[in-house]
Amino acid sequence: MIYFEDMDTSLLKQKTRTNYSKLVDINFSAVPPTSEIEDNLSPLSEYYIAPYIFKTTEICIIITLTDYINLNEETIRKLLGHFQNVRIVTSKSIPIEVRLENLKNESKEMFNLLISQKKMNPFILDLYHFHGVSISSGNIRHVKLSRKFEAPIYGDLVTPNHIQEFGEIWNHIKGMYSDKKYVQLYPNWLFSNQLLNSNVMKYFSKACNEVYLCVDNTTLRVKELILSNDEK
Repeated sequence: MIYFEDMDTSLLKQKTRTNYSKLVDINFSAVPPTSEIEDNLSPLSEYYIAPYIFKTTEICIIITLTDYINLNEETIRKLLGHFQNVRIVTSKSIPIEVRLENLKNESKEMFNLLISQKKMNPFILDLYHFHGVSISSGNIRHVKLSRKFEAPIYGDLVTPNHIQEFGEIWNHIKGMYSDKKYVQLYPNWLFSNQLLNSNVMKYFSKACNEVYLCVDNTTLRVKELILSNDEK
C-alpha cells in the first residue's frame, strides 16, 4: 500500500517495548464528585471524553502523573469534574495516576452539542472514523509510514487554532510518556490509503520521526498507533 512499509513485527515489538518500574505501597483514594463543570469543554476534556462517546462507556481512563503532568494543572482539575468516579493512585504516598470512570450526563450532552454545532476540534473527530469496539482476530501486522510521505495541507475545516489545540493535547500525551521512547494511541481507524487524508496522520507525519500502525489483517482495523516520542 502506498506510503506504508511492512515491518517485522517481532523486531518492532522489541524496539518499542516499554519497561515499567515495579510499584510498591500502592493505595487508591476516591475524589468526591463535584457539581462544578467547566462552561466550555477544553480541548483536553474533548480528547478524554471522546472514547466514552465513540467507543464504550464501560472504560476506565488512566492519566499517568509525571513531572510534566500533575493534579494542580487547571486543565486536569477541570477534566475531573466531568466524571462521577475519580480515583487517585499513589505509590509511597506519591500520586502516580488518575483514574476516570462514569462520564456525567451533562458532560455527554455538552460533547454532543459541540458535534451538532460543528464546533468539535476536527482532530478529535478524526481519531474515530467508526464507532464501537472491534474484536481482534489475532492476525496482525505492523506497517511504518514512509518518510517519502509529504503531508498535504490540512482540510478546509481545520484552522490554525485547531492545530494549536491538538498540539497542546499532543504535548500532554508526550508528558505522560516523558520517560518512554514511544507513545501508544488507539484510534478507531480502518487501514487504507484514505488514512493519508487523515488530519491526525498529517499532523504526526510532521511531528514525529517514526509513525507505525498495528493492523488486524482480517478486519483491517487499526489496533494501535505507535509514535516516537521525540521532536522532528
